[in-house]
Amino acid sequence: MPDVVDFYQYKYSRSNYYINLVFEKEKIKNIKKSIEDGFDDLFINKEYEYAYERLQILFEDALKNEDMGYVNLRINKCYIKYLKNLYFSYYNKPESHDIKELIIYIQFLSDSESENISKFTTLSERTKLSILSYI
Repeated sequence: MPDVVDFYQYKYSRSNYYINLVFEKEKIKNIKKSIEDGFDDLFINKEYEYAYERLQILFEDALKNEDMGYVNLRINKCYIKYLKNLYFSYYNKPESHDIKELIIYIQFLSDSESENISKFTTLSERTKLSILSYI
């Protein structure tokens, strides 16, 4: 498979669009296989095709560096849209469970990050400056 350029790297180049997470190796393999199997059956436009190819590359790279049955993923939050589409394509099939679990995990981490940001914005100006000076 040719190397696909991450078409979001320019639009979402700031690091706060990425989430670092740890996920089970077998579940990543199942999701990767779902993407591979789903290409022929799904009618998708070029955007989705590139996103799925990029996810495959991301999962392949993560699987190469697996540790004790777990893989480290650094995934852009924008891919949740494509994972949801994949989930609905496999709805009521065994493959959908692993995809759904990854989606929920990404959403949970995104929500907790947003919650921390909103808590920070309610702090006094003096406290904000104090916190930022230690970062």
